[in-house]
Amino acid sequence: MGISSLNLETRFAERLPHGRHTLYALGIALLFLAGFVSVFLASGSHHLEIQGLQTVARVGFAKTLLLAACGVVASLLLIRFAEIALALFFLVGLVKGDPRLSSAPVDLTVLVGSIVVLGVGYRVLIKGDVLRLPQEYFLYLPLLGMMLLSLVYTPDSSAGIEKSLRFVCLTGIGIVSPFVLFRDESKVKRFLLAMAFGGLVLAINSLPMLGGNERLVSPSGLNTELGAASAVSMIVIWAMLFPRMSFLGRASLYPLLGILAVALVGSGGRFANVSALICLLIGTLFCRKLFTDLFLVGALALLALPLIWIPQASFEYLHSLIHPAQAMGTRNDLLWLGVHMFANHPFLGVGVGGFRFLSPNPLTYNYPHNLFLELGSEMGILAALAFLALAACSFREIARQLNDPHLRSNPLVPTAFLLLIYAFLDAMVSGDINDLRFMWFVFALPFVLRQLQLNSRWAELAHNAISASRVVRFRSAA
Repeated sequence: MGISSLNLETRFAERLPHGRHTLYALGIALLFLAGFVSVFLASGSHHLEIQGLQTVARVGFAKTLLLAACGVVASLLLIRFAEIALALFFLVGLVKGDPRLSSAPVDLTVLVGSIVVLGVGYRVLIKGDVLRLPQEYFLYLPLLGMMLLSLVYTPDSSAGIEKSLRFVCLTGIGIVSPFVLFRDESKVKRFLLAMAFGGLVLAINSLPMLGGNERLVSPSGLNTELGAASAVSMIVIWAMLFPRMSFLGRASLYPLLGILAVALVGSGGRFANVSALICLLIGTLFCRKLFTDLFLVGALALLALPLIWIPQASFEYLHSLIHPAQAMGTRNDLLWLGVHMFANHPFLGVGVGGFRFLSPNPLTYNYPHNLFLELGSEMGILAALAFLALAACSFREIARQLNDPHLRSNPLVPTAFLLLIYAFLDAMVSGDINDLRFMWFVFALPFVLRQLQLNSRWAELAHNAISASRVVRFRSAA
């Protein structure tokens, strides 16, 4: 009925086909695998042990035990509500660079990612949910295939292996997990609200920097991260919350938009400011009553911004948008270097992780700041076209839903469309394949919404079939 998909179902066999021999072979394989895992985790466990002992010495055994218990309870709650953990997975990178978190015993991205994986396992193994991947995900196979092949000839094998493992083990969490965690629209909304709330917290955290000489930054110290989080929060509020609210309800959220706007402008993030404005304008076209809000919010912003002590450096960065060559800066050189590598190695690329190795300055010229050029220069035309095809499929699916009047009335559909626009524009000017984890996740949103629509239709048909059978039984009894 409708769309074919990859059905990955987890089932336990009732009995082993080859008896004890299979058990022995399986046990040896697990021990062999455990040996490799222990080698990779040795340094991490040693670091965890040192940090644990330092924590006990600093705060005492009782407080450490209490903190550990609170951490376990929080982890269990996040496993139960793994869609919130998934939002934290995309947000934690914006705060883990804070010097106050330097003593964290584990990498926070790995920690939250592990919680998301446990949440997926809980849904599959305990709740019996089934992982159904859309047929469009076959487009990941050329990308992964070229990534694996390019490890053979990459000039920097250690960097290539690390980059590939990060994509498969960490970035892949955002690619696959939504098809298990988002079993109904309420979970999608809860995820988006968590993303919006996280962006608002980061914006509030940046306000004490007003009046200084430097641009506002996230706790990790980067202005682009603050701008991106603020832009995503504004898009979610504007496209998902506002269409279903009365004017007074929307007006009550204007102060939140004001805080996000201050953080967005104060970050000086040129891409984030431009893309946020584009998305808000497009979002207004889907809900005409928001034209009033757009006028009022714009007028209030023009009146309030001169009264707020936004650093002059932020306005100078934004002013460079008038001169595109100045705004691009060294990114022009990065783009042309990517074009040059792509042109000289069009079929196989230079190897995953090889761009930095072959660039004249590995610290500055680390990736092209354009995902198409990054994939093309490192893994060849096949990987680059697979990325474009996947993006085209995502846009095609969300366009189909927008053309359906019944589906367009669902605020999640325009929200997914605006996030797609934002994420794709981001991929054209910033980040590498692992920095852009949120983009890969957003590519999955249209397919998730499609599955939810199909599930609701199946439920409706099943309900109608049950009702009809009851009528038949009633008539037969009469």
